[in-house]
Amino acid sequence: MSRIYWIAEYGATFAEFFLSTIFCGTFIENAELNNKLFRRIFASTLASAVILIINHVELYSPVTAILGFVLIAVMQITVYPKNKIKAAIWAVIYLLLIAMTDGIIVSTLSYAFHILTADIYEEMSLYRLVALAASKIFLMFLTVILNKILAKKGVIQKKYFIILFSVTAVMLVLTVTVTFIDIQNESVNSYVSTLFFFMMLILIIVIFFGAFKLTTHYEDQQQLKLTTLKNEMLEQSMEETEQIFEIWQRKLHDFKHQIIDLMSLAEHDDMDGIKRYLAKQNDLLGKKLFYYKTGNDTVDSILYIKQKIAESNGITFIINAEIPDNCKIASEHFASILGNLLDNALEASADEETPFIEVKIKQVENFLVISISNKCTKKDISLETTKVNKKLHGIGLNSVKHTVRRYNGEFSVIHKNNVFSANVMIPM
Repeated sequence: MSRIYWIAEYGATFAEFFLSTIFCGTFIENAELNNKLFRRIFASTLASAVILIINHVELYSPVTAILGFVLIAVMQITVYPKNKIKAAIWAVIYLLLIAMTDGIIVSTLSYAFHILTADIYEEMSLYRLVALAASKIFLMFLTVILNKILAKKGVIQKKYFIILFSVTAVMLVLTVTVTFIDIQNESVNSYVSTLFFFMMLILIIVIFFGAFKLTTHYEDQQQLKLTTLKNEMLEQSMEETEQIFEIWQRKLHDFKHQIIDLMSLAEHDDMDGIKRYLAKQNDLLGKKLFYYKTGNDTVDSILYIKQKIAESNGITFIINAEIPDNCKIASEHFASILGNLLDNALEASADEETPFIEVKIKQVENFLVISISNKCTKKDISLETTKVNKKLHGIGLNSVKHTVRRYNGEFSVIHKNNVFSANVMIPM
């Protein structure tokens, strides 16, 4: 019978560790669980064996609990090495679920069958087997439900994530404290404990979903701002395009008269007049706005508008851009990145002598690289917007960083040799 107990103990421990990888993988960006299956099984098998060895010395103790917590955190870092900090934090949150599910089941059994909590935690008995099975089924139910509901919800915004972690840490300490008080208590009084664990579980679920709801609301607000900005850009582009067409229509209407004038000069062999006429027309053509084609309509519109603003303010505007066909960046995200970076560059160029702005967009190996450079002779640089219309233009670098993070990209700034560069690298 002892062998059956230890097999059940090992199976329950393995379930805890394996479910921890599913729980943490649900909330770690781009966690491909299927591709990590062997690593997850191996890590769970090894960690469960370590806990089983410790349990042979003492079945349930603070040392066992702490070691289990450490092993789960280390295991998440091993399984998800690219997201070490997130993995460790989500592991702590998962530990709270373990503590609460164990507490709910054990205190309920203790109350129902009038037995000591310590007898379930510290003695190999039928009650312990029932508690193991019930608590792991409950834990599996919670983990799978959370995975199904929240796997596609995205990443919790940083400030809400910090709040969630802080509350979880406090609740974990309270839960563990109540558990060990119940173990040390020789009388049976589990009604209060059962109620406490249930209330804690409901509270963490409310806080959990609240954090995701607030993040979704924040992202919706950002999306609304970006859409408003994009619409403003497109409206301005359409107005200016219509103006250009009107100019060309007038020019076309006058073209026949210009041909007559040119023919008249030719008939009188007035070569100097012809040269002056052609030079004038060449100068006018040179002043026409050059419309850059990158392969993306949104990017074309933004560059068109910002180029015209720059040239009207005497800022040299250089474009070297090409969007690859396989680029998956959404139009609104292009609007966020380019719109904000170019606004910052235009603002910084206002007080410079012989200012320039250079836009580079190209694919380098498996990355799309966006680089916005401008002349900047100032020593102290403030990246905060000074524009009056902060509702549309105050999205700023925080919005750029948020957008880049959505694609697991990198954002950096460099100020060197009187040139300020904002650089974005996004995996293709």
